[in-house]
Amino acid sequence: MLGNIFSKFFIYYIKFVYRTSKIISKGNYHLLNQEEKYIFGFWHGNSYTAFPYLRDGNMYIITTVNKRGDYISALCDAFKYHPIRVPDESEAGGNFLFKIRREINGEKKANLATTLDGPLGPYHEPKSFPFMVALLNKRQFVCVSIKCKRKINLNKRWDKYVIPLPFNKIELNFSDPIDVTKADLNEDFKTIKEKVKKFTY
Repeated sequence: MLGNIFSKFFIYYIKFVYRTSKIISKGNYHLLNQEEKYIFGFWHGNSYTAFPYLRDGNMYIITTVNKRGDYISALCDAFKYHPIRVPDESEAGGNFLFKIRREINGEKKANLATTLDGPLGPYHEPKSFPFMVALLNKRQFVCVSIKCKRKINLNKRWDKYVIPLPFNKIELNFSDPIDVTKADLNEDFKTIKEKVKKFTY
């Protein structure tokens, strides 16, 4: 019951933030509504800020099967996303990669959003998992950089979680689509990871 109360509070709060704030779209944000589908990635600490914005993008969201994932699933329901629940160890790939492929390429073929630095960090260090998903599904990868003028950072958390404040200015900047190839896999996506770190805040 307490978890449900917290979830509802966070849903109403972020809706209020968006209603009272200036939201600025930059870069290739139009890709959210294209017939072609993409993999979108952003930092874990910015995930709360992104929820209301991405709701028009016909989106699957990767989240965990633990208690943290329950809260994210509640947000997904509120903003009409399709959650895909996987364990924290999902970076190992295996069957989880194929489960994701079945979901996002099925009857509800849609974009996929995931965090660049995974569910556990370290902070702002891109994991290989998002790019492996892009490669397996033959989709281009798009970085989403999010900047809030007024915010609270939970600095004791590994991801320095961002809580945007009302009456704010929020910028969301979408990169050019990035091709992901087998050559990138051979170098553990090193070149793409550097591009991502330069583009995102």
